[in-house]
Amino acid sequence: MRAVVVREFGPVESLEAGDFPTPSPGPGDVLVRTSVAGINFADLGMVTGAAARREPPFVPGVEAAGVIEAASPDVEAAIGTRVVYWHPMPGAFAEFAAVPAWRTVAIPEGVSDSVAVALMVQGTTAHYLATDTFNLGPGHTCLVYAAAGGVGHLLVQLAVARGARVIGTVGSEDKVRLVRQLGAEVVINRGEANVLEAVRAATDGQGVDVVYDAVGAATIEQSIAATKRRGTCALYGAASGPVGVLDTALLQRAGSIFFTRPGLGDHMRDHDEYERRMTELFDLHLAGALVPHLGGEWPLEGAGEALSSMAAGRSTGKLLIRVGHSD
Repeated sequence: MRAVVVREFGPVESLEAGDFPTPSPGPGDVLVRTSVAGINFADLGMVTGAAARREPPFVPGVEAAGVIEAASPDVEAAIGTRVVYWHPMPGAFAEFAAVPAWRTVAIPEGVSDSVAVALMVQGTTAHYLATDTFNLGPGHTCLVYAAAGGVGHLLVQLAVARGARVIGTVGSEDKVRLVRQLGAEVVINRGEANVLEAVRAATDGQGVDVVYDAVGAATIEQSIAATKRRGTCALYGAASGPVGVLDTALLQRAGSIFFTRPGLGDHMRDHDEYERRMTELFDLHLAGALVPHLGGEWPLEGAGEALSSMAAGRSTGKLLIRVGHSD
């Protein structure tokens, strides 16, 4: 099969497409013929070796949509069903991928494969942040970092749909316009304004009920300071690098802040959780309340360029790898 192959750890720009053995479904697996795969920050660490999950040679990519081509004898699966999946072990940037059947969710009519992928990793992350990490509702104000990004632009829409007030941060005027269109009341261009000062001005000095920080090392102290007394600061990403040692006294001085570092795996523990979150996201999309912004599409040969664009902060929304045709 054709696939993006990591022959050795190195810069993402060195990625190339080539031939790789077609996988066979093992016990509990289905074989998915890929139509479109999703780009994620996790791919960067796997390709460079900074957060390796497999040794070379391997195929990167952790989420995709396509059609079930075959299944292990112990799996009841309808061949030809359109599905979307997230699997922490890489293998999605290829014409075929063998994945555990319980990690797949059927795509309903009216939802394209591209939208389904955009709602998988980024959508379910936004979903657990807006429901489990902090149950957003009317009367709440949230601060969303990287509000034009893959998770951020969906989180803004989910927060608005749940009746919350949204303050977003972005890195350019184009992104300011996009996030305002999504429903954010206040959008801060971090290159032109002090984020903490702008948040305090927008909240009468009180801070926000919950901060969703996807940036990490460069922003975490600012995020804690922007959280209201006894509010919640959720660090769910590390675009600027991981947070190392955190002075917990900052949490007390900022007003007895609740601090959490959630991860997707703990919120997608079984098929029922996959099904529940994705069904809610699909329903919101079909109702017009949740529209993923598709920020770009590349062929298999362009995977390195796509990852480079995301790493440099040049992208908005969800970036995709087109492998085959889809509905």
